[in-house]
Amino acid sequence: MNLNIDERYSTYSKSIVFYLLHNDEEYSELWKSKYPQYTNQLNNFFKDVNCGCRAPLLQHYNRHRFDVDVFTVNYINENKPEFDFDSFCAEYGGQDLRGAMFAIPASKADYKDFLSSLQVKKANFSNFNSLKLGEEILITFF
Repeated sequence: MNLNIDERYSTYSKSIVFYLLHNDEEYSELWKSKYPQYTNQLNNFFKDVNCGCRAPLLQHYNRHRFDVDVFTVNYINENKPEFDFDSFCAEYGGQDLRGAMFAIPASKADYKDFLSSLQVKKANFSNFNSLKLGEEILITFF
């Protein structure tokens, strides 16, 4: 088993997995054989990235991240030697934060710094919700 891949993979792993699930039929078919309980969601997600099937796939990824990442790295190494990580980062860039939650100190400066860091990381998300709870701001991404 060869686990050599670009060192940036851990930052962009979720983005890569969902990109491949939507754009690479061979990868999607391998997922179906490895995780058959998600066949319907994978079929719909492959056709339409906005189908609403992302949530159960994301839950599976979050629960089994190591297994999915090993599977994905092996797939890229064995089947996609031409996978250009620089092009991927430039086009799809950023860390996918959908489903993530953060707590930061409740101050304007910390909030501004946090938002600036999202821009630098080219964070991907549809929207977010913030809630002040005591001395912290909880931020949930969707």
